[in-house]
Amino acid sequence: MTTTTRRLTMTTLRGVLGELRALASPVVSSASSTHSASMAHRTYVTMHRIPTVAHRVTTTSTMTVAALGTQKTSAVGAVARHARLRWSAAAPRANIWEHIQRNASSKQVKRMYSASVAAVAPSTLVVGGERATRRVAWWLAGGCAWVFSMVVLGGATRLTRSGLSMTDWKFQYEHPPLTDDDWAREFEKYKQSPEFKKTNLGMTVDEYKFIYWMEYGHRMWGRVLGLYFVGPLAYFASQGYITSALAKRLGVFFVLGATQGMIGWWMVKSGLEEQEFSYDCPRVSPYRLATHLTGAFTIYTGMLWTTLSVISPLSPSQSPGATKMLIDASKHLRGVVHPLAGLIGVTAISGAYVAGMDAGRAYNTFPLMGGKVIPDEYWAQWEQKGWRNFFENTAAVQFDHRVLALTTLTAVSAVWLGHRGSSALHPQSRMLLHALLATTAGQVTLGVATLLYHVPVELGSAHQANALALFSVVLALMHSLRGPKRAPRI
Repeated sequence: MTTTTRRLTMTTLRGVLGELRALASPVVSSASSTHSASMAHRTYVTMHRIPTVAHRVTTTSTMTVAALGTQKTSAVGAVARHARLRWSAAAPRANIWEHIQRNASSKQVKRMYSASVAAVAPSTLVVGGERATRRVAWWLAGGCAWVFSMVVLGGATRLTRSGLSMTDWKFQYEHPPLTDDDWAREFEKYKQSPEFKKTNLGMTVDEYKFIYWMEYGHRMWGRVLGLYFVGPLAYFASQGYITSALAKRLGVFFVLGATQGMIGWWMVKSGLEEQEFSYDCPRVSPYRLATHLTGAFTIYTGMLWTTLSVISPLSPSQSPGATKMLIDASKHLRGVVHPLAGLIGVTAISGAYVAGMDAGRAYNTFPLMGGKVIPDEYWAQWEQKGWRNFFENTAAVQFDHRVLALTTLTAVSAVWLGHRGSSALHPQSRMLLHALLATTAGQVTLGVATLLYHVPVELGSAHQANALALFSVVLALMHSLRGPKRAPRI
């Protein structure tokens, strides 16, 4: 079995047919020489139409992609079947194309070509073979795990009230205190902060060391992540593994990561300066905290989606053997999972306002708040602050987060009940749907437990970690439900 790639330029419909003939040639010749299913290399031809006054000039580019197939999954077979033409792999190739030319109009050929391209055209992010793909996939997966750990460590830093322990930010040479004199100088800086003056007047140097190391570890963990990202990227690029499409994504991730560090300091700075809000305990701005968490979720979302795309360029619905039942079932579930993912994301970000307002330490009962479904204090600051009441009022912030969480659980349960028994869905999608219900139920349970026990560090960290795990599951489900791609128009 041989593989042939050709670069052709065509200006007429006859040229289009000629290219389809070139596309089918290696597969048909291979099909005639084997009697069993095998790995067949296909030539993917992308055509871009450029209209002019007199005619259309069509430029082409070729890419070799591997796909499982048999005689009847060849490109020419897909074309002939789409046109409802009689075709068999044993028939002479010339007769096939004569039949197509004789019975198919120009519009039919365009539709046939588009259908065949859509069936065999994965989004290629890595080149260099299976080994290169596996290496890049492991590297990206490690980056996802690192970002995940950054989010959890950041949550633990906040829960231990360590985030305001470092009163300055240096882009480089940020060495920790090593001697007693160094610690004394650093502690003296912290004594000038609002947090020390209002809540930590009795703190000793040894107690200060703990919160300092928590914040320092969070910062350094992020910087080492940058080295982990850049080092292997330079190697893979030098080996030619990274395509331009993947390079653009990685460039965006790098910029977002660098920006995230600056957003983190911008957030911390709000707790070191004169307080914008009248709190008994100094804290960072809830708006800046929500921005910081949103940035982390954005980076994680992009990296996880890219990792899944490298591992599985084609979803079950995009594979050559996808049935109409599978495509329709995936499309139906996809239509409800996308808004569901948005609801999960909004609920997670609303949790940042709960953390920023320290609202989890109030109304530590469930399901009622202060003995009522809607607490009396819900509208307490409406006249003074207007819409800001929903983000700066402890009662409103916690109540809204509760409502969003229970709405998410209800929506996920409804989707699960409606699709759990669908035999048309791919097993991977069904498994992820079950996992989505389990992680959602677990998240609500963790949230209630965290509230009832007055936000212990362990439960609070688990609640934040599971929020990102839940978001990971819904992203993986969305990825598995991707529909067939539209082919380029010709």
